[in-house]
Amino acid sequence: MTAPAAKPAMLPFARPCISEAAVQAVAAVLRSGWITSGPKVVEFEQAFAAATGAANAIAVNSATTGLDLVFAALDLQPGDEVIVPSINWVSGPNMVELNGGTCVFCEVVPGTLNCDLDHVARLIGPRTRAIMPVHFAGAPVDLDRLRALVAGRPITIVEDCAHAAGAHFRGRPIGGDSEVAVFSFHPTKNLTTAEGGMIACRDGELAARLRVLRFHGIRKDAWKNHSRSGKDLYNVTAPGRKGNLPDTLAVLGIHQLADLERMNAERARLAAIYQRELAGLRLCRPLDQALGDGDVHAWHIFVVLVAPGVERAAVVDGLERRGIGTALHFPPVHSQTFYRQKYPGCSLPASEDVGARLLTIPLFPGMGDEDVARVVAALRQVEAELLP
Repeated sequence: MTAPAAKPAMLPFARPCISEAAVQAVAAVLRSGWITSGPKVVEFEQAFAAATGAANAIAVNSATTGLDLVFAALDLQPGDEVIVPSINWVSGPNMVELNGGTCVFCEVVPGTLNCDLDHVARLIGPRTRAIMPVHFAGAPVDLDRLRALVAGRPITIVEDCAHAAGAHFRGRPIGGDSEVAVFSFHPTKNLTTAEGGMIACRDGELAARLRVLRFHGIRKDAWKNHSRSGKDLYNVTAPGRKGNLPDTLAVLGIHQLADLERMNAERARLAAIYQRELAGLRLCRPLDQALGDGDVHAWHIFVVLVAPGVERAAVVDGLERRGIGTALHFPPVHSQTFYRQKYPGCSLPASEDVGARLLTIPLFPGMGDEDVARVVAALRQVEAELLP
């Protein structure tokens, strides 16, 4: 009797790339006796500010917390509107809602999944308080045009940079001259601290307020006063959150940041192979990635759009049988139950179309050319099954 064929080993859509030096650095912090927020957080913030050119960098325990702190610091009021793309992870819109604001969902450009700035322009109104673009997949939004749209208006641009560590716009790192930019260091991201994030901002007063809100509304750094027990060490100046990043994770970020350029270059090399090998495929097509002068794509993820009329679930199943992991970045937020019920009249045809067809395929440093070839071969086999 013939034994059944072994199932292929699963190639995930993402995998963190952690050096042995980083592992040893984390171990050293664990042995130090100080493992919560301390000198390594300060070092990480300084290194991130230097790498991006940001005037201020505030480390937090997640990008979600970062966005929560930003909207709290901006003192979002009931009725204040925040324009946000619907092709998006839910944390951004959730933080708008939890801080009392109103989400106004905008369309995306189907080729890039970045904000449709023509639609954004039409949505700006007297209640618009902020615009929260996403640098989708690591492709920079046209910040020059977006800034021109809000010039002279009391509107804050809060950049969702979850995908954008290492990306550049017109020759400058994303976050370097941003009004407010929030980065994610989740395990799937280009730069990871296991969990964590960073807020970059221009304004020193805003940065000071964010630091207070980050840790219970307390101004002083507890680690600096560790040996001064029994004295008046802190003063609460505002009701704050608990959003600090510990040293155990910050030291990982220090090592990741030092290796970010190399890791992103490897992502770009693998993405170029995908773009070449997937050209002409009927089953799906990559996103359009036309960049402006001085723009650098971070290649956080590699997204394809399944051809109209092809059932995406069948593609996912076909790839999974061949050991290829996938993900969905992202179903439209306005179609989720809470948002559908709160904003029943919201209709975004482009977002709804691409939201039903987008699919993320494996891309991460550490993949070999043979892994890319395996993904491409699997897509061709699935195409032969579904589109004979």
